[in-house]
Amino acid sequence: MNSDMAALQNIAREPLIDPWWRKARIAARLIHKREAGKPWSARDRQLARLLAEDPGVDNRLIDQAWWSIRARRLYGPGILGWFN
Repeated sequence: MNSDMAALQNIAREPLIDPWWRKARIAARLIHKREAGKPWSARDRQLARLLAEDPGVDNRLIDQAWWSIRARRLYGPGILGWFN
């Protein structure tokens, strides 16, 4: 495991949030940024590459995270209850 992947493994700081879910949310934010027409930085490209190689971050989780982000932006953070 290289140092980039080790750093990505340490993203989950809170025990209440699943590390795969946290990574899927990061991937969904990157997709949202691309769809908004904003350019990716070198860091964004590196994260996208690492997340694409991660076996725990699958399309289903990314899709759920994308819709979660979209709901929050449309209806506000209260739509998701306790989860901010």
